[in-house]
This record gives sequence, structure tokens and C-alpha cells, in this order.
Amino acid sequence: MMLLKIAWRNIWRNKMRSIVVLSSVAIGLFAGMFMIAFFQGLMKQEVDNAIETQLSHIQVHNPVFPEDKEVGALIENGSGLLEKFKQDPAVKAASGRVITTGMISCASTAAGVEIHGIVVSDEKNISSVTVDLTEGSYFSRGGKNEIVIGKKLAGKLAVQLHSKIVLTIQTKSGDLTAGSFRVAGLFRSRNSSFDETTVFTKQDDLAQLLGTGKEIHEIALLLKDGKQADPIAASYKKQYPSLLVQTWSEIEPEMAMLTGLMDQMMYIIIGIILLALMFGIINTMLMAVLERQREFGMLMAIGMNKVRVFFMVLLESFMLTCIGLPAGILLTIVFVRYFASRGIDLSAFSEALSQLGFSSIVYPELQQSMFLPITLMTALSAILSAIYPALKALQFKPAVAIHKI
Repeated sequence: MMLLKIAWRNIWRNKMRSIVVLSSVAIGLFAGMFMIAFFQGLMKQEVDNAIETQLSHIQVHNPVFPEDKEVGALIENGSGLLEKFKQDPAVKAASGRVITTGMISCASTAAGVEIHGIVVSDEKNISSVTVDLTEGSYFSRGGKNEIVIGKKLAGKLAVQLHSKIVLTIQTKSGDLTAGSFRVAGLFRSRNSSFDETTVFTKQDDLAQLLGTGKEIHEIALLLKDGKQADPIAASYKKQYPSLLVQTWSEIEPEMAMLTGLMDQMMYIIIGIILLALMFGIINTMLMAVLERQREFGMLMAIGMNKVRVFFMVLLESFMLTCIGLPAGILLTIVFVRYFASRGIDLSAFSEALSQLGFSSIVYPELQQSMFLPITLMTALSAILSAIYPALKALQFKPAVAIHKI
């Protein structure tokens, strides 16, 4: 108890030095946790955006279809199966799609695209394209041969709202056919590559060109709880062994791998930040010890053993850490909440994120489970930083140290 009192008093004998140490702890913790929040928010946005615009939580196909998107690789009794999925309590929304690849062209140029034939009422519940619409409408009632395209694709083709374009595709029988469509709406999602390569038409219009009738190529499922995608998909695989049932992470394994890699990279970044923090604390505490040679000499001269001197220096660092940690956590919470609602706009610096499919406005997000490990790592770093200065204090000889000015 006496050692605690002495350590506490020693801390505030030089307030400026103590403030520097606890500020280092607070800022180090804040920097590490905010960095994690930034990248976690970035990755979550990427996953959510992919799920909302193109992947959904689960997709069901004919096993042959994903390889080269053959028009004839349809889901057997797809319409009936779609209705069954809609009745599942775990499913929030479901949509059946007719999908093919083809050429979209206008008077001046052409481009390759993936064409999604959708049922508008179903797709509205599962896709964010309606929210991303910037011009026009998401199809009109009774309108025939309408198409919704990305704003980036519209710029590439030099077309605008109500312009006529031509889709050239291969039918179910293998023949080439073409259809004239009018641009009903333009959308702009957070993924510019998706905007440039994906277009939407009404399912009946595309099916008439392809000759697929009421059959569908894909069933997309949006779950009430996305975390349950793996067990629910496993259950569907057992129920429908003749179909290919995939979660978003199976469809885009690179994205799932990137998410896991990002988590590992975060700890490396935190380690670098904490290493810099340790050197800062070592430098400050070492200066404090060297300035107090006379004090340590007096303490050892009147009978305080080296073990107590060692732990006294550690206690001082520990106490400063205990003050700095709550300050760092509070700072993190304030900044994360602020930017989580307003976002960090990086578009002024670079459009590279958008080109890679990431949003240029990042909303930091920090899971509560991250507070404990990062706090413990910061506390351990701060305490370890005090070991060398504490060992340095033990090297002072009382007779010499007392005569130090």
C-alpha cells in the first residue's frame, strides 16, 4: 500500500511528463482502434454492397449454369421452388432471375454485358438498385422492352434516358437474336465495375427473346439473419441435392479471403502502432528515471530494496496506463460514432476505391469484442515499456546517486 502511495505521488510531481505518457497511451489506443474501425467499416460496406446489388446471401442454380451461363441450364421447376423459398421463415425476400450475357449497342459503340431479367416486385425487395437509381424509373407499369443500366455504362455508350439500345443475345436453341430496348432508368451503385457490366430488363421481355418461357436460371435469397447463411445453405443442399446452392462467400471466395486477410492485417498495423507507442513511453520514462537519480539513491540508502524500486517504476507506468486507457476508449467511441453517422469522404483524394468496388465514403464500425484485446495489448505494451527504465533505476549506486545534482 505504501508503494502505491509513493508511486501515485511521484506521478504528479512532474505533471507535464505524466500528461505526455498518458496522452501517448490514449492516442496509441485511439489510433489502433480507429484504424480497425475504419477498415472493418470498409470491408463490411463492401460485403453488404455486394450482397445487396449482386450476390444476396444465398444463390441457387442449375449446377452447370455458373460455368459459362448457358441459356439452357435452367432450374427445374424453378417457379415452384421460388415459392417454397418465399415461405421459409428464415428468408426475408427471394427473387427469380433469367440471366444471360450479350452485347449492348447503340449507334456509335457496343459493350459486353450481363443481362438480368427480373420480376420487378420481387427484385425491389432483394436488390439496392432501386435505391441507387439516379434518373428515370425502375421500369414503368405496362412498359415493354424497357431496360435499366448503370450511369457509367450510359456514359460509355453515350446514351441517356429514353435512348434506344439493342441487345444481341443467344437464344435457348443456339440462334443469335436481337431486341430493341428503351432506357427507362439509370443507376449508380458503389461498385463502378458492376454499373458498367450489368443491366436489368423485365423477365418476360428477356424470356421472350431467349425462348425460356417461365423458367429461370437463378434464385437469389436474402435472409433475415445473414450470419445464418452457412447453416441454412447446408440445409438446402441436403433438401435439393440436384441443385447448386452457394452462399455469397462461396460465390466470391476472393472477397471472403480478403475479409479474413484484412482482419489479420489489422493486428499487424496495431502491432506497428503499439511498437511506436512503446518507444515513446520508454523514452519518456527513461528521462524521468535519469532525472530522479538522487531520489532513487536516497530511497535505496534508507533501506528500500531494488525489487521495491523496480516495482515502483512499473506501478507508475501502470497507473498512467490505467488513466490513459479510458481516455483512449472514450476518444475512440466519440470519433467512431461521429464518422459512423457522417462518413469519411475519400472521393476528393482518389477514385481508386470506387474502381475496385469499394465505396468512396467509408463509415467506420467497431465491434465491441475488439475493445478487450486491443485494450489489453495497449496496456501490456505500456507496462513492458517501463521495464527497461525500471532496470536502469536499479543500476544507480546510492553513494554516487545521492551526490548527483
